[in-house]
Amino acid sequence: MKRAFVLLLTGLAGCIAPQAQRADVATLAGNWRVVTLGGTALPETASVTIDFAAPSVSGSSGCNRYTGSFSQTNNDLAFGPTAMTRKACPPARMDLETAFTRALAAITRYEMAENTLRFYVGDTLILQAQPR
Repeated sequence: MKRAFVLLLTGLAGCIAPQAQRADVATLAGNWRVVTLGGTALPETASVTIDFAAPSVSGSSGCNRYTGSFSQTNNDLAFGPTAMTRKACPPARMDLETAFTRALAAITRYEMAENTLRFYVGDTLILQAQPR
């Protein structure tokens, strides 16, 4: 009888654990404005955005528009190649665009904290975004 009870509890624990794990995973859906990049706050006028609509991602890189795909497993995140318009902008905006696209390609995971999406490369925070 004890053994059957232990087996029942073990079976129930296996059913409950995946649900608890899914509850910890924040949804990426929606439109986000990048507020920091590489530890530096972006000015309000920077207009760097990330719009998630699984399995697609799109937005503004500060100068051009981009579109691509992403894959998510729990809090692990990977962006696929992106297509981008080719508009020329002032050098500062082009530098911001280059830094953003490099960061996007390097992201390995994310977390949600106080209404802010935080993106990481390993354990290094490289980008933060808030709802727009």
